[in-house]
Amino acid sequence: MQDEWGIHWFRRDLRIPGNEALRENFQRNRGRTLGFFCLDSTFLARSDFSHNRFGFFLKTLKILQEEFHNQGGDLLIVDASPQIAFAKLCAYLSSRHIPFPCISWNRDYEPFARQRDAQIETFLQDQGIKTYQARDHLLFEPHEIFQSDCPGTFYQVYSPFARKWFTKLASPEGQMRWKTQKKVFSYFEKKLSPEHHFRMHWSEIQQEGFPFRDAWEEFEKRNQKKVTIALPEAGFCQAFGQVLRFQEKLEAYEEQRNLPAMLGSSKISIFLKNGSLTVAQVLVALGLENTCLEEKTGGTAFVKQLAWREFFYSILYHRPDVEKKCFLSHYDTIPWENHEPWFQRWKEGTTGFPIVDAGMRELATTGWMHNRVRMIVASFLTKDLLIDWRWGENHFMKELLDGDLAPNNGGWQWASSTGCDPQPYFRIFNPWLQSEKFDPQGQYIKKFVKELRNTPTHALHHADADRTGSNYPSPIVSHAQQRQKALHLFKNQKRS
Repeated sequence: MQDEWGIHWFRRDLRIPGNEALRENFQRNRGRTLGFFCLDSTFLARSDFSHNRFGFFLKTLKILQEEFHNQGGDLLIVDASPQIAFAKLCAYLSSRHIPFPCISWNRDYEPFARQRDAQIETFLQDQGIKTYQARDHLLFEPHEIFQSDCPGTFYQVYSPFARKWFTKLASPEGQMRWKTQKKVFSYFEKKLSPEHHFRMHWSEIQQEGFPFRDAWEEFEKRNQKKVTIALPEAGFCQAFGQVLRFQEKLEAYEEQRNLPAMLGSSKISIFLKNGSLTVAQVLVALGLENTCLEEKTGGTAFVKQLAWREFFYSILYHRPDVEKKCFLSHYDTIPWENHEPWFQRWKEGTTGFPIVDAGMRELATTGWMHNRVRMIVASFLTKDLLIDWRWGENHFMKELLDGDLAPNNGGWQWASSTGCDPQPYFRIFNPWLQSEKFDPQGQYIKKFVKELRNTPTHALHHADADRTGSNYPSPIVSHAQQRQKALHLFKNQKRS
């Protein structure tokens, strides 16, 4: 075989177009680049592992493999941790006197991933292997945005972070990042020229004793038995198409984004999670590259949500301990009541609070929940039921198809007032007022809480309303009483 070839190690960048590290590898080796993915048992053993989310991930991975094949290339999916897989691969190549490849990957920012990547980089460099890493799913990486008046200090509040983020978006550097993604339109429209095709298969190096076989089918067969919901379509083209469809809703996004019955959300978070799509590609597709923070438009409101995502990644990167602890350390010892039966009813959607129950049932049956409702159910768990936010965070990760450590952790700590840029502890969502304001006609509630379909609308938004005959439970707690308990709990903890 030829001496020069490469391997791109996929992780959460499951697409070909606009994949910077893959593109660099492809160009360096004139198309002789192979795809490689490791199904790591350590990841599969996490306490917040989701069979549904993993099923969607496997679906995305299969589409990526097919796209590689359609473009003359090859992607191998192996049943091994990266540490074991690369050690076996290097030993095999050395024993067969096959020249080592150049290996590329895109950076990740979660604590586990950073530790893993450092180990792999050290191992490969010790083998004399050239490596290449690039930025991918974030527009601006955590080490790129610091406080202007205090270099090296990361932002702990969203508003100043957002101002800096939007300033960088307008800078020549920021503009270059989205301009490089304009070619994704050609990929989406399947207008690919021959020079963009891969020119190598794993069969070129597979001799006797090759240590791997493709493991996708085995994992899919095993996991499919435990998938409990209908999985949406996956892959880059589906993701990009979803963004383009959302464009029709963009103008009304600011007015409708908090109304769960309006279906005004983009629903692209599941694609951002797997790297089927990036923030830069979303901006390009929607024509929001020059969005100004001060503008009062649907586009600006939407881009602010993308900035929130990157803000939470910055927090996780600079404070990896928030994965397990409160960002505000004095709340680490809050004496949560953690009443198990209440937690179970919250998960089942049988709390007697219609908007809360609708959200939890939407989550259980679809693997997704409207963002406004996520805030409502999170506030309810922590401030009404006085249950540790980590219980809710873990449950969300088990159920959400878009379960993503940084934004999920950041959102839960915000709702529980234990995190950075917190909702002050004395601001507690009233579920009754929230449902009356954001689901006034009860359309969302009635869609997911079937036993309330024939209940008068006014009875959905009041604790003492008559809902007899609906077979719907009475409220599990009194919001007014629990609010006072929460205020007392947090106030005392803040003083201690």
